[in-house]
Amino acid sequence: MYFFVSPWYCHGMTASFVFYGLITVKLIMAIGVAVVYLRFFNTTAGLKQMTPLDIIVNFLLSAILSDFILDRHIGILDFVVVVIIYGFLLYVLNRLTFNTDLGRRIFIGSPRVIIQRGRIDEEAMARLHISAHDLALALRRQQIKSIKDVEMAQIEPNGDFTIVRKGAKKYSVVIIDNGDIDREALAKIHRSPAWLKKELRKKKIRDIDEILIAQWHNGRLQIVKKN
Repeated sequence: MYFFVSPWYCHGMTASFVFYGLITVKLIMAIGVAVVYLRFFNTTAGLKQMTPLDIIVNFLLSAILSDFILDRHIGILDFVVVVIIYGFLLYVLNRLTFNTDLGRRIFIGSPRVIIQRGRIDEEAMARLHISAHDLALALRRQQIKSIKDVEMAQIEPNGDFTIVRKGAKKYSVVIIDNGDIDREALAKIHRSPAWLKKELRKKKIRDIDEILIAQWHNGRLQIVKKN
């Protein structure tokens, strides 16, 4: 008995194998790119908080990988070029974010004080769209019955509340991060950039870029230099 196999059927089978083989290669490449990104470019590795920058780059990475896998018109060479451009832009964004005050404010944000010495900053609450019910709930979670018992309360960049009771041990405030002065943090401890520069001169530090981190804790300026 003889079986006749249509050339069109064979051609279709071959085309399917080629198509799914290409999809497999693309999946392997996409997984490799994702692993490299998570290993070397993820800014929140080991941290709970996800910054706006992470959300942006994750969204873009997902779009690039999904288009590459599903769109047969996007070749491997095109994908490699796009990934290189994407990696370069991500490197620039990371440098801008973690080495400049402007970049940090745009892509990460900064803590916003809403209660200072028992007084509520109504304008800050309005800008952050925080209602009185939200504030009351946050205080109840900290077992605080009255706003007058609050020394300081602020909203962190990830949306968490940080609340310090009156009479509690003083909290630390980072005023220099990787050679960059946080002016809002200075205002929070009622100090000025001129005061900070004077304190650095006392410690024989002339270049602020030498400092990895400086924090104000219990009335003292604590400094850790780079290297």
